[in-house]
Amino acid sequence: MLVRSALAVCAAALLATAAGPAAAVSVTAEVTAESALLGLKLAARQSAARGTLTAAQNACFQALAASEYFEAAEQIVSAALSPAEVAAADSFFTSAPGRKYALHGLLGLYVALNLKTPEPLPRFTAEEIQAIEAFTATPVGEALVKRQVLESPAARSALDAQSQALVKRCKPPTPKAGTPG
Repeated sequence: MLVRSALAVCAAALLATAAGPAAAVSVTAEVTAESALLGLKLAARQSAARGTLTAAQNACFQALAASEYFEAAEQIVSAALSPAEVAAADSFFTSAPGRKYALHGLLGLYVALNLKTPEPLPRFTAEEIQAIEAFTATPVGEALVKRQVLESPAARSALDAQSQALVKRCKPPTPKAGTPG
């Protein structure tokens, strides 16, 4: 759970440097979407390694984009944070320390799952640590990091519903023996 919430907070760094999302999606929602997507992709990769997904099914999961989660993530963010809080979070995550913090959190999911990270974990300077601590001491930083408002049961349910829809797309149910398929 801690890794998942750290990812939600940390993925913004990656997203802030990527091409912009569809209109009206906050960086904070992008972060939430990217975290959910990474979890789904890593689960698919592990399932493929165990032989429970075909190569084609795994390829479908790996080709998914974070935009698949944007609508659900934006609804979660706007329900949990005020517009001013979203703006403050977005400002942090588009800063250099915020992007680095987000990357660290996203890569932390690989570490938590005992997987090789695609790149080394970033190291923080004293100034970057101060900026991160300053953000987490703000009301929105506290809401995101300490109270984990984007990890509520309703938020999890919304992301899980979207994940299940994507699973159905990439791994359709197989017809039972004796039923038309």
